[in-house]
Amino acid sequence: MNNHIDIKRLDAPVLEPDYTRLVIRPFELPKKRVAEVVARVAALDDSCVQEELRQVLSEFSADHAKLPEVFEKNYAWAESRSGDPPGGRPLSPAGRLLAGAYFTSEYAFEATALFNPSIAAAPDTGVSHPLGDLRFIMSARSVGEGHVSSVSFRTGFIDKDGGVSIDPEGRAAVTGERRSLAVSDAARSAAAGSADNSLPYETRFDPATPLSERLLFPSAAAEQNGIEDARFVRFTDEDGSVTYYATYTAYDGKNIRPCLIETPDFLSFTMRALSGAMALNKGMALFPRKIKRQGRGRYAMLSRIDGESLYLMFSDDMVTWNEGAKIASPLFPWEFIQIGNCGSPLELPPSTGQAGWLVLTHGVGSLRRYSIGALLLDAADPARVTGRLAAPLISPGERERAGYVPNVIYTCGSIIHGEHLIIPYGSADRSIAFISIKTAELLEKLTGGQSPYAYT
Repeated sequence: MNNHIDIKRLDAPVLEPDYTRLVIRPFELPKKRVAEVVARVAALDDSCVQEELRQVLSEFSADHAKLPEVFEKNYAWAESRSGDPPGGRPLSPAGRLLAGAYFTSEYAFEATALFNPSIAAAPDTGVSHPLGDLRFIMSARSVGEGHVSSVSFRTGFIDKDGGVSIDPEGRAAVTGERRSLAVSDAARSAAAGSADNSLPYETRFDPATPLSERLLFPSAAAEQNGIEDARFVRFTDEDGSVTYYATYTAYDGKNIRPCLIETPDFLSFTMRALSGAMALNKGMALFPRKIKRQGRGRYAMLSRIDGESLYLMFSDDMVTWNEGAKIASPLFPWEFIQIGNCGSPLELPPSTGQAGWLVLTHGVGSLRRYSIGALLLDAADPARVTGRLAAPLISPGERERAGYVPNVIYTCGSIIHGEHLIIPYGSADRSIAFISIKTAELLEKLTGGQSPYAYT
């Protein structure tokens, strides 16, 4: 038996954090200071207002579209905070824009780190596909000042030989138009007892904005310090329709909450909190289709509700999770601290000649080293583990030795294309690189019976 798995770390592309990538954000001040700033603008004569506004627009309009609209929107917020304008005299249109500029700031959303990607086959966008290539959408966790995490996107192709190319991205990003969504009293009370009424909400983007310039920035109170580790999956429903979902961790600076993103087209995104007795902790990952259980198709999810083991959960509505059971616990030294998933399970394609669900796992061992492992779940009953690697599939190497968080190799999703398993991964919680593996070689180890590399 061949006991070798060829792990190919791709030299390119490698995505480094880029402090020149910017997004415009509101700059909020206490109510008293808002009123003081507005009063100072109101005291300027018209010529000074016009000149100050001209300079601001001249300097920043090249990087940010529709800047006057942003200033007007941010002034409207300030007006609602400060009350009547000084002296009861409304500001001129130019004065409103200039005042709005003082309640606006640029934010370098990936200046600190760019890591923990997920990947999914892209919807048909009308872009020509070279022969044998798969077009994909990749999400990334982007971290800026204050360790605030948002979700950014990249697009690219995987070729028939397992090579990866990434499309160029824009320098500036936008956060889209946000609107709150109605939620029933029953649903609100079920959301883990939270008093946060800013979930659910929808963010919608202009179709003219390239995907790499759309940014899901924290908006709800529950996620004000981060939208962390989104795990996107291309979900096919029983009627054949396709929707993209992503679980993520909302972080408010003290507390975490599991949440869900839903998008049919990467133009509109609905964000909502998950609820139920099993909606706990981090690291949830949705199966790409319903699983037959109790005589009907049900949503299925992997999770780590106790902080250290892998669980399989089921739900009838995708939002409320009350049913689940442990399917794997730490077993080998490289995962003694904890194990969890590294993204949604991959259903083995017919080309592999096998049936089942391939799950990449993460294991945390000594010195808090994060490695990637793998296990295989039964096709019909994914609660049954049919194969498990005893040794890490991928361990931190020289590339992952140093970074924002040393000795970490971690992914939120992978994809099978042709003969290859493609894994985009976060390198030391700082940058993103790619690994290509022959799927057949991995499956041989997972189903190898007496192989020292497999555990059944």
